[in-house]
Amino acid sequence: MRKRMAHAKLSITRTARVATSKTNIYNLLNDKQREFVSYVLHNYIDVGVDELDVSKLSTVLTAKYGNIHAAQQELGTVQEIQGTFVGFQAELYRETSA
Repeated sequence: MRKRMAHAKLSITRTARVATSKTNIYNLLNDKQREFVSYVLHNYIDVGVDELDVSKLSTVLTAKYGNIHAAQQELGTVQEIQGTFVGFQAELYRETSA
């Protein structure tokens, strides 16, 4: 029972996690990156944490931009896009002190 209570206390909804982290995340990004990350965060809230898996990045880019080339025109090289995709997640999951 104590373990379950501790887990419940540490659990945070995806919506709350995004609301808490969004400003800090967006401060690190340019306008085009913000638009992309906003799209990813919306999917994360609606679908789940699997949307943050780097193996889904090409699917996310194709869904948002139509193809990888169009995504690169907006967001930069594949390495830069991956950096944005992985980088904002560090802020999303940053532990805050209570």
